[in-house]
Amino acid sequence: MIMRKQLRNKPCAAVLVILAGLLAIGPALADEPAAADTEAATPSASSRDRINAIRANEFFYQSNGKEDPFAALVNGDFEQTTAAELVDMNSAQLVGVMWGQDDKFALVEDGEGFGYILRVGDRVRNGRVVSIRKNSLTARVTLYGITSQVVLKLEKSEGK
Repeated sequence: MIMRKQLRNKPCAAVLVILAGLLAIGPALADEPAAADTEAATPSASSRDRINAIRANEFFYQSNGKEDPFAALVNGDFEQTTAAELVDMNSAQLVGVMWGQDDKFALVEDGEGFGYILRVGDRVRNGRVVSIRKNSLTARVTLYGITSQVVLKLEKSEGK
């Protein structure tokens, strides 16, 4: 603890020494203005003419016939996905699982050959995805008041 207090005070002492030095030198610098600084502060006639020419040009933006760049790209109402459009877990097949640092994705193909990318919590027909593991997907499905778990397992290909 004692060493920490000593280390904290050393930077403060250094800052105080620097400030004292600047305060001592400050009045001497204020008495003698540099000649280069005063010359740079007054612009030449040619640069004054350029600055006045730039200021004289007024720019106007006319948006007639142009699209609003801040308007939403997608307009209209969004349609909710109906139960008929969700993947049916009874006829689906787990094709692959992608595993990242933050999230897991399951690649599922339904009986008609349509592909779906599912995460935990996504809706499926009459239920939701409960878990995704390295070789399986589990969904909780409620049909006619009976809740059951449907597990899709990843089938190993013959070549591996």
